[in-house]
Amino acid sequence: MKKKIRILLYFSHLLLIFFHASWATFDAYLSFYHDKSVDIPVISLLKQNQHTDFYYVITGINTGYGFYGIHTSTEKYFRAYYLDSTDNVLKTDRYFNLSTSNGISRLEGFASFFSNYVADTDKLIKSDTTSFEDENPKTIRLREHYNFRKDYVAKVLKWYGKNEVKNMPKCDSYKIELLTLVPQDIWQKKKTIKPQLYVVQEGQFPVQ
Repeated sequence: MKKKIRILLYFSHLLLIFFHASWATFDAYLSFYHDKSVDIPVISLLKQNQHTDFYYVITGINTGYGFYGIHTSTEKYFRAYYLDSTDNVLKTDRYFNLSTSNGISRLEGFASFFSNYVADTDKLIKSDTTSFEDENPKTIRLREHYNFRKDYVAKVLKWYGKNEVKNMPKCDSYKIELLTLVPQDIWQKKKTIKPQLYVVQEGQFPVQ
């Protein structure tokens, strides 16, 4: 009896995953192209809402939007350009001499985190509606926090290429880019459409 209950719960969970993925795709299509959504009582009860949110988050059902999202970036990575005194490219690098799968995986994971960090920093700065002349201590602390985050972004980019240039005597400067791949419209079945590459953040630094 216990085995049957476990099997029932297992398949119920799989059906919920399938339902969430299918409904999210359909709902995204309607909202993106027709600016509307369908309200069906039974479906509204099962989809992610205030009543089911805890289960969706705990089990991870709410994740995975990158597999079916519209214009959703699917990959983020760093790329370095090492330049001579006339800005000619001496070398390009994506993995910074990492060779193990674990090291590369960690680098790609950090690129994803860092991209979100950059986006959150820009969002915080743009949402600041206080006057530039506002000398309130709370406002000053907030702006110090913004400056800290911007400084951290610049230092991360600078650090990634700093060690490599030590072994390149002709290198005069280096540029680090944080890139993201964004697929085109998934509803168009044109095989010739390639994902677009966008620069999320970049910085060029002299060799010191």
